[in-house]
Amino acid sequence: MGKTAQIIIILVIAALGYGAWQYQDRLPFLGNGTDAPAAKTRPQRPQSVIVSAVVNRPLPRNITAVGTARANESVVITSKVTGKINKLNFSEGQKVDVNALLVQLDDTELRANFTESQAWLDNSKKLYDRAIKLYETRNVAKAQVDLLYSEFQAAEAAVDAQKARISDYRIVAPFSGILGFREVSVGSLVQPGVAITTLDDTDTIKVDFDLPENYIADVLPGQKFKARSVAYPDKVFDGAVQTISTRVNDVTRSIRVRGTVPNDDALLKPGMFLSVELQVSIDENALMVPEEAVVLTISGPLVYAVRDDSAVRTPIKLGRRINGFAEIIDGLDEGDQVIVEGLQKVKDGTPVDVTQAVQTSEAS
Repeated sequence: MGKTAQIIIILVIAALGYGAWQYQDRLPFLGNGTDAPAAKTRPQRPQSVIVSAVVNRPLPRNITAVGTARANESVVITSKVTGKINKLNFSEGQKVDVNALLVQLDDTELRANFTESQAWLDNSKKLYDRAIKLYETRNVAKAQVDLLYSEFQAAEAAVDAQKARISDYRIVAPFSGILGFREVSVGSLVQPGVAITTLDDTDTIKVDFDLPENYIADVLPGQKFKARSVAYPDKVFDGAVQTISTRVNDVTRSIRVRGTVPNDDALLKPGMFLSVELQVSIDENALMVPEEAVVLTISGPLVYAVRDDSAVRTPIKLGRRINGFAEIIDGLDEGDQVIVEGLQKVKDGTPVDVTQAVQTSEAS
C-alpha cells in the first residue's frame, strides 16, 4: 500500500471521528440516552426453599475412644506336674462349671503310695490309742506315749501330702467359663507350662480404653458408655465404667479406663476392637441447626437465614456436631429460620418463597 493510500485512510478515520463527536447527541448509541427509551429492570423471581428453625435442646458432651475387649476371667489350662493323660473330660467350646474335672493324669503310683500311707496312719493310731489306755493304768511310760503320738502325727501328715499330690493329677476348672481348643490328646505326656486348653469367662466383657489426661476430672466409676463393633454395625453394647487407673502413662499422657459390658448373647469375644463413646456431661441449653444448613467457606462457616422473605448470608461460630446437628455458638438466636434445602439457588439478598418449614428432629 502506498503512502498516498495510507494518508487517505487516516483522513477518513479522522473525519468520521470528528463527525461522531460533533453529532454525538443525535446518535442514540453514543448520546446520554435521553432520547432512547429507558431500560426496564425485571424483578427477581423468589426461589423456593425449605427452612428449619434454630432450636434450644440438650446436647450431651461425649468422649470417643478405641477399646479392647477382654474376658472377665481368662486362663491357660496347664499341669502342675509331669504326667501322662489318662482321660480328657471336655470338648472344645464346652461351657463348664467351677471345679469341673477337665483332665485326669495317670496317678496309679501315687494311689499305691497313698494306700501305704493310709495303712501306716491306721497302725499308728491303734498303737497310740493302746498306749493311752496303758498309760492310764501306769503300765507304759509317758515318753513312750509321746513317741507314739509323734509317729501318729507324722502318718497323718504323710496321708495329707499324698492326697495333695493326687489332687495335682486332677486338673479342674478354676472358674466357670467356655473352653477353647484342645491342644493335647489322651496318652500325651504333659509337663508344667504345656498348654492343654484355654478357659474364658465371657458372661461379662471388660473393655479397656485410654483417654487423654485432660479428661481425668470428667470420668468417674459408674458412668455409662456405649460400645460398638465393626462385626455388628447395627448393635450397641451398653456398659459402665468400673475402674480408673491410678497412674497416667508418662509417655502418652493418657490414663487407662476399664469398663464392663454384659455379654449374655456371647457376641463379644476377648481381643475384639471396640469403639467407645462415653457421655461425661450434658449442655442443657445448646442452640442447634441441621448440618444441611451449614455452608463451609474460606472465610468460615455460614448459614442463610430467612428474614423479610429474603436470604441473608449469616456468618456463624460452630460448636460440636452430633447425630446430624451442629451447635451454634454465635451468629443466630433461638427461633431463627435457616435454609436447609435450596441453598444452591440463593445468595445474599435473594428473595425466597418458603415452601416448607421442617421440625429440627426431621432435618437430620
